[in-house]
Amino acid sequence: MIRKFQHSALVYNPETKEHGAVSCAYEANGFTMYEVAVPQDGESWTGFYLSDWPENVLQLSNKEHLKPPWWKCRIRTC
Repeated sequence: MIRKFQHSALVYNPETKEHGAVSCAYEANGFTMYEVAVPQDGESWTGFYLSDWPENVLQLSNKEHLKPPWWKCRIRTC
């Protein structure tokens, strides 16, 4: 599988208007999907949830202040 985004890349989903960090990538029904850690408050890593986003909607994020600490983006292995 060739991935557009690597582990811990900061991405933006224009459909949900959310920024997050890639925790892992996987393939589902022929599509590349990313499990993304999304800050609950949208601006800090005090809490986060996981969301699955398809590669075709994602863009690189410009919110560099959200670059997560290394330990927060290694959630699990896909």
